[in-house]
Amino acid sequence: RDVAVLIDGFIVTAAALVAVSISPDVCRVLFLTTRSAERGQGAAIDRIRDVASRNGVPPPASPALSMGLRMGEGTAALLSVPLLRSAAAILSDMATIADILS
Repeated sequence: RDVAVLIDGFIVTAAALVAVSISPDVCRVLFLTTRSAERGQGAAIDRIRDVASRNGVPPPASPALSMGLRMGEGTAALLSVPLLRSAAAILSDMATIADILS
């Protein structure tokens, strides 16, 4: 369905790794919102990227935030929503040079 999935913290990253291991195409909709203070998250992100590259699927981009959060409340996901909306608006609504000159 191409619904964006915000990955926030170690536990959710581990769940994303399970999903990607089952179906590598899941990588196409993952948005890593934060690099947590927990070391295991970095290993899980690396593994997700490995699975993506072995299966010819674009890997998720680097985490949008790196604030050392360890709260487990989805805080980084909430903080990332305005950043992702802004990025989407830039890609879909920004005028091109041709638009401006015509």
